[in-house]
Amino acid sequence: MEDLHREAFQAIECLIMTREKKVQNRQAIANKLAQDVSSADKKWTITQLHIVSLINRYKDVNNTFLANELKISKPAVSKAINILTQYAIVIAHKNEGNNKETFYSLTSEGEKLATIHDKMHEITKEKYLKLLNKFLDSELKIIIKFLDEWTKQI
Repeated sequence: MEDLHREAFQAIECLIMTREKKVQNRQAIANKLAQDVSSADKKWTITQLHIVSLINRYKDVNNTFLANELKISKPAVSKAINILTQYAIVIAHKNEGNNKETFYSLTSEGEKLATIHDKMHEITKEKYLKLLNKFLDSELKIIIKFLDEWTKQI
């Protein structure tokens, strides 16, 4: 049984290292695709790209909504939004009758960036679904349980 645990650990290490390389490759591809966005020299974080995508998809997006959707803190959202605003990707505004909350919308550059992110996201989703289709429902339940437990450990 000890050998099986060692083999599982090695598989996890291999997965993590391979994923890191793939993330870097995807980031490089995304950066090339984003060259037509005026701030193409900026390296966008995953959080910033997810924020742009959410703003593009929903109306009346504010810090609370973004923090809840992304499961990150409000200060983390504010930090990302400040950079997106600085690069003219996002516009902050107040809705009529509600001067307390700040809401966000995208500039045309932000819409381009959101489209690029959403395309990349769709490609990734298709790859994962293709992978998951190789497993039986009973195996998927074990995979889900494992990933949930792994997430708690992180």
